[in-house]
Amino acid sequence: MLNTFIITLREGVEIAVVLAIILAYLRQLGASRSASKVWLGTAAAAIVSVAAAVGIFAVLHTTKVERFQAPLEGSLKLLAVIILTWMTLWMKRESATIGSSLRQRVLHAVSDGSVWTLASLAFISVVREGIETVLFVVGSTQQATPAATISGAVLGFAVAAIFGEIVYGGSSRMALKPFFTVMSVLLIVMAAGLLVGGIGEFQGLGLLPTGIAPLWSTRAIVSDTSVVGGLLGSVFGYVDSPNLVQIVAWIAYLTGALWAYFRPAASASVTG
Repeated sequence: MLNTFIITLREGVEIAVVLAIILAYLRQLGASRSASKVWLGTAAAAIVSVAAAVGIFAVLHTTKVERFQAPLEGSLKLLAVIILTWMTLWMKRESATIGSSLRQRVLHAVSDGSVWTLASLAFISVVREGIETVLFVVGSTQQATPAATISGAVLGFAVAAIFGEIVYGGSSRMALKPFFTVMSVLLIVMAAGLLVGGIGEFQGLGLLPTGIAPLWSTRAIVSDTSVVGGLLGSVFGYVDSPNLVQIVAWIAYLTGALWAYFRPAASASVTG
């Protein structure tokens, strides 16, 4: 539930801020009646995202062939790592201009009378984050119960909606940049854990080497099957008996992803 909450909170706030910028600018232009088109696009994106989530979970939970399910789960974890990393770095790079870019698109749609363009703008903005959220949640919650996953998602999106309402209400001085920085770093750490899990799936099939296995063992202190171990595993990728390849991959990914995120070339405000 915790990792689902963290994922949906971060991605949900990103969605909420984008929608708040669009709706607030429509209000500023005196075109609030067109807001229904924005909500239509948002609803369509939500339906597509939920359908994708249901479809992926259905495939995972109905697959009984071990030699198929293990590589499928491993592939989903690795795919989630790739997409999450790319989107996190892309958003950091584009954050300086995202606000002004959205306002220009809204102004163009209203000026041309193409109010349905607003629906497509909202759809594209939301579905991109929605699919990313689905892949990351599926990759990191394969051992969680449906109730825990749904509860975490509902709570995360509810808190995100509050952030969006604050931004829409005109709190332009709200410190969003520190929030996104902290949440992005946390997601990168969680992605490193997903990478370890994905590698482990393929090692179990004999498709990847293990090196020294195990490199050490902390099972007597905190087992990865315990409540605490499961929590540490979902957030940080904790494994009580990791092998050399997993540790090297974890360190290499974290070093590379954090360097790419914090390099001086990209520092900006999320709202532009």
